[in-house]
Amino acid sequence: MFNNDPARAHNRSIAEIATRGALFSINEGIEVIEGEGCKTRLIGWPGNGTRMVSFHTHTCAPGATFDDISHPITEKSMICIRGSGEVKLINKWNEIAAGNVVYVPHNCAHAFRNSSRAKEDLVILSFNCPPPMDYYQKIGLFQDGSINYGKVDQLLLSSKHGELTSECLMRPNDLGGAERGYLKGAESVSQSGGIFNIFTGVPFTKFISEMRFVLWPGIGTRLCNQHVAFHLPYQVFQPHYHPISEDAIYCVAGRGKGYLESRWIDMAAGDILYAPANVKHGTGGGDTKFIASGCASPPQFDLYERAGYLTNGVLQTKNHQVNYPEEFLSSGVFDILI
Repeated sequence: MFNNDPARAHNRSIAEIATRGALFSINEGIEVIEGEGCKTRLIGWPGNGTRMVSFHTHTCAPGATFDDISHPITEKSMICIRGSGEVKLINKWNEIAAGNVVYVPHNCAHAFRNSSRAKEDLVILSFNCPPPMDYYQKIGLFQDGSINYGKVDQLLLSSKHGELTSECLMRPNDLGGAERGYLKGAESVSQSGGIFNIFTGVPFTKFISEMRFVLWPGIGTRLCNQHVAFHLPYQVFQPHYHPISEDAIYCVAGRGKGYLESRWIDMAAGDILYAPANVKHGTGGGDTKFIASGCASPPQFDLYERAGYLTNGVLQTKNHQVNYPEEFLSSGVFDILI
């Protein structure tokens, strides 16, 4: 959709993406076969211009398992966007479904699997902060300190366009058990991760549209965050920039606009707007309600300061109000979710 826009990633060079940003799609990028029934798609990563954050999809067929993996410096925000299954944190399997967000600290082994009884794939969208160069080396795309662009080109030529549909299947839920992040608290989450939900978090209302901080340093993250913005029709989340943070904003549901550099661009569910540090960006609703969720690295302390959660150089990590945006819910938030 909207493939002819010059801001689309496939219309920009690596250098342009690194300095100006771009609009990506979850159905485009290199496909890597991880084993029987498991594949990863590299959407935005250092091989096409991102620096502090990369974003991949992981598709797990019924009965398949992604093996344990950990990264020496990379943190992950992993959003379950399709299906249901289990994620392993600290050697324990926990049930998740579309709508859950899993935070994984660095050096924390994790895995996920789909039930053999499942009728559909489990699909995870992961944001990786910073990009896992150890993983790219493992799959042959990073060698001798450089991206192996010869191998990148080979994989791009053999990769098929994805078939993930644009409807949003994510819902609020209370899954996670003892690993639910807001029950564990910041100190425990920072050490062993936690399970959250994309639709709830700590309020931020300074940029017109309502936002919730789902993952952020106030709940234990270090290098990444995950925020979600709820737009009523024709309502915007004020265009802004971050002095040091890169932002990757996933369109969760509906159709709207993304602001990048100096103009508004058509966006729809499944698009990801990538904005490097100091590049102006924002999101806005069209003629329907619109939900967008962004992961930034490093976390956006400029927003936490505006929200009043950072005062006198100290970040609040306790007694946060965690909720859904009431106005958005009362106006029928889920009527745009199929």
